[in-house]
Formats: sequence, structure tokens, C-alpha cells
Amino acid sequence: MSSILEPFEGVTLEDWATANAKMVSGTTKEEICGLLGIDMPKWDRVNEEWLARMKNDTSFTISTKYAAAFNQSASGNLGKGGASAAQSISFEKYVEAMVAQDVLGKQGRDAQDVLKDFGMTVADYSNVSSHWSGQMMSDFSLAMKMQTLMNEYKAKYEAMKPDSHSDLEF
Repeated sequence: MSSILEPFEGVTLEDWATANAKMVSGTTKEEICGLLGIDMPKWDRVNEEWLARMKNDTSFTISTKYAAAFNQSASGNLGKGGASAAQSISFEKYVEAMVAQDVLGKQGRDAQDVLKDFGMTVADYSNVSSHWSGQMMSDFSLAMKMQTLMNEYKAKYEAMKPDSHSDLEF
């Protein structure tokens, strides 16, 4: 049996993660194919294979390595990598952005649009999330604080629920 980390059709996990990071940072799929020296059908096969491997990886080996490579390559409004993002986004703002995406997403708002309200791109949010998740692993008081903040922000955003009939006049 082959290793789950072996390249697929010559594309490594790191190449795939870097390509995805570049795409959320604005690089087109066509440009990615050019950088990797592959055509679009090959990209589609490679992408499907790595997604399937990640989904079936119960050890989370692929997701861990993917996140590291993605976050190293992703750049957004806040720069590149978790350190620069953490300097710009407080723990409280990170939790609020997370809750806002969830609550407002259930109300029909696009998550990327919600992130714009916080001055973040998907790449920024990934970097910020990686940073604060790591911080919570070494400081359990943050995890406790997170739950309190989540409840507070959930109430705030649920109270903002738009009136779906406000545009009707009788």
C-alpha cells in the first residue's frame, strides 16, 4: 500500500496546499496550472485525489501538513502567515468573525462577504484561525474565554436577524 503522502500524478501535498493558498489569495486556476506545469484536467484529478485522501485520513496527517503549507503560502489583507495576522486580529475579533460567519451564513450571507466586514480575506482568516487555535492549545483559559465570547456574539448576531418581509408594503 502506498503512503497517503506520496505525490499524486507528480503533485505533492505541499504543491497542492500552496496552489490552494494562492487561489484564495487571487491567483486563477489557469495560472496555478501554469505554475505547476499541468493542464486543467490534471489539476481537477489532483485536487479530487488530495481532497479524497484528506477526507479519509483519520490520523489527520494530511490536514496538519496541508494547513502548515497553506498558511505559509496564503496571503491576504493582513500579510502572510499567522504571526502578522495575530498582530492585527485580537482573539475577541477572531471569535466574533467565526460566530458572525456561522450565524449570518445561516441567514444566507456568504462567509467571504462576512469576513470583509472584519477586514479579512479567506487567507487572513485561515492564518488567524491557525494562530489562535495554537494559542488555545497552550493556554486553556483562552478556550474557556472562547465559549463565553461565542455565546455573547451569537446573541448579538442572532438579534440582528433581518426582517425577511421588511420590503413588503400593504
